[in-house]
Amino acid sequence: MILDITDIGHGGVGIARHEGRVVFVRGAIPDERVEAELTSSRSRYATAVVREVVQASPERVTHPWPEGVAGVTGAADFGHITLAGQRALKERALLGNLRRIGGQELLETALGLGLSVGAVDDTDGWGSRTRFDVVKLERGVGMYREGTKELVPITSMPLALPELERLIFDPAWDREIAPGTRVHVVGPASGEDVVVADRVYTAPGREGESHIWERATTERDVFDYRVSASGFWQVHARAPHTLLRAVMKAAGVQPGESVLELFSGAGVFTVPLAKAVGPTGRLRAIEGSQRAVADAKANLAGMPWASVRMARIDERTVREVSADVVVADPPRTGLGRKTAAALAKSPARIVLVSCDPAAMARDVAELVAGGRTVESMAAFDIFPHTHHVETVVSI
Repeated sequence: MILDITDIGHGGVGIARHEGRVVFVRGAIPDERVEAELTSSRSRYATAVVREVVQASPERVTHPWPEGVAGVTGAADFGHITLAGQRALKERALLGNLRRIGGQELLETALGLGLSVGAVDDTDGWGSRTRFDVVKLERGVGMYREGTKELVPITSMPLALPELERLIFDPAWDREIAPGTRVHVVGPASGEDVVVADRVYTAPGREGESHIWERATTERDVFDYRVSASGFWQVHARAPHTLLRAVMKAAGVQPGESVLELFSGAGVFTVPLAKAVGPTGRLRAIEGSQRAVADAKANLAGMPWASVRMARIDERTVREVSADVVVADPPRTGLGRKTAAALAKSPARIVLVSCDPAAMARDVAELVAGGRTVESMAAFDIFPHTHHVETVVSI
């Protein structure tokens, strides 16, 4: 099909129309004309992927990683767009989701607060990831083709730190890791880089420790964290520092206050929040992963006024919140309508960290519907060359 791309949609897809139906096009940029191949078709919409650009956007560049393009692995699905163009599209998608899900008033609130997508460093965005996942093949490694279970061999990983790229493409791994094994490659803040498969390695044939050390800083403090080698940590080298500073500013925690943290992970926000409230305050953290809870407990050692427990987080968890501040960093699915609505009834200041524009818009809309007022909104490009964007909202 020859399609004219008119807008950008959720998930970074271009939007076009063909014979009365909406077509969501991977690899397209608004204002382009493209030849696209149909990938699925339903009664009201279809999906497609760009095969040839007929009329290119001025923001289009040559993608430096053919294996990462939309329609192949999609690991760098915005890599064909200039960095400035990527951020403009992410901002457009953020605002579009706020309008579509939250309504015109919420959109105007965001515009009034100057919502934009900010860079977290001055690099070109490549070589910034401190971790990534691949699957071991008979020879080398691969990633899944978008929307399938087909493994595509890859020969490079330009999103990652160069030393991680060199580590994982060592052919000696063919003798060490069984085909089909999911492999997690990590470059911690300090110590040796590791490859996590059936065990933790620092090199082929050399085992490493089960935990690594990460770091996040504010303008005044440096925090070091023990994290399971296979556990969650932000992927961009600058993301922990950027998000920590944004959360602490938005939370405005004072000594003696009480804080409830939801989806606390290994404690990247928990430890600084606990230090901020001090011995006269109280911090309670809740997390759904047993492994992350163990890490957070280790990182909170020496602060008896702070506690963390494992529990399912839903509307029942927050129904009777007793805290001055609530910080929530849910997974991509967000808080959910019921949990957000229940949290809106709390008198606490709320800081919401989101990695999905649609989930963020839905959660913020529920909080506003419950009587809250948005105080600040910030967005950060911690996933360059992909459609993903992180937001921090105080409400």
